[in-house]
Amino acid sequence: MKKCLALLFTLILVVSSITGCGTKTEEAASDETAGTAAGATDNGEAEEAVTEDETTETEGTDTENNESEAVKTINGTELTKIGFAAPAMDNEFMTNLDASLKETAQKYGIEVITSEAEQSTAKQVEQIENMVTMGCQAICVSPVDLDGILDALKYAKDNGVVISLCGVIPESKDYYDVVANVEQFDLGQSAAKAAAAWIDETFPDAEDGSIEVAILALDNSTEAIKRSDGLKSIEELTSKAKIVEVYDSTGAQSIPTKAQEYTEMMLISHPNVKCILAYSDFMGLPADEVIMRTPNIDKEKFGIFACDYSEAGCEAIAKSVNGESTYRGSGAFGVTFGKTMFDTVAGNVEVDDLGVYYEPAFEINPDNVANYLSGN
Repeated sequence: MKKCLALLFTLILVVSSITGCGTKTEEAASDETAGTAAGATDNGEAEEAVTEDETTETEGTDTENNESEAVKTINGTELTKIGFAAPAMDNEFMTNLDASLKETAQKYGIEVITSEAEQSTAKQVEQIENMVTMGCQAICVSPVDLDGILDALKYAKDNGVVISLCGVIPESKDYYDVVANVEQFDLGQSAAKAAAAWIDETFPDAEDGSIEVAILALDNSTEAIKRSDGLKSIEELTSKAKIVEVYDSTGAQSIPTKAQEYTEMMLISHPNVKCILAYSDFMGLPADEVIMRTPNIDKEKFGIFACDYSEAGCEAIAKSVNGESTYRGSGAFGVTFGKTMFDTVAGNVEVDDLGVYYEPAFEINPDNVANYLSGN
């Protein structure tokens, strides 16, 4: 019995010893943890510095991720708002440009503010300045008159706004960053080539210089004059053609209306004209309306050719096959030119040393017009 009691007593001592060691170990660990915490408190400034560094790194990573998802302008600013300063919205080229710009921007959640100057230089200047105030990071501009808005463009650039111009190239980059353009002479000449081919086919026996041609021009910039020069090359493309008058609509409040007025004047001054070459289809189509409603004109032997792309222009070209239109062909570019202007702002296209991106020109005629009609 005594041996049992002694054995039990010994067992109790062993268990107590083990328990005591465990308690001391836990207390030591607790003391060590407390010491670490105390050390952090005593060295609070160092701990705070580390925390700030870690936070900055995390925020930097988040920022980089956001920036990689966002669209930036070519100067590195996040793009949230674009201005589009149009000379007018009375033609399909401009409405198409506006629509495709907005459609592209919408994909990235970017707002587009559109203004139309109603062919007023003073109004366009005011609108550009307002867009700067409204916080646009970029402004796409199709000028009413380039020289008249240069100060407004410089003001915008000086305020960090990216300026993308449509179809014009100022002499200094003080006024712009990029230009969305086409080789203007080539564009005009593509319309002239289509007209020359039509003249040679329609009047195979005509003498040199016997087919009178009128030109509806819009010589409001150096680039526009290049396009007019391309149109005028028709005399080199067929010896049968002779240019009898050039009508310039620069300064008109409504270019399409002025084109109609000039066509009516032409029919009086030059009743033997058989072909009209126009700066754009927003001049060629109104001219066609005049020709189609004028009696005593052989519609099968009258041809209008112009530049630029529009659905209305394509429809008129298709109708010319059945004698329902005299608008027979177009030198075209920029089916979605608003997207092109967006891409110049965002740096998605390659530009030359002057910051100009040239979109290729192509010809639309009765043979291929079906390819450019919606739904085809």
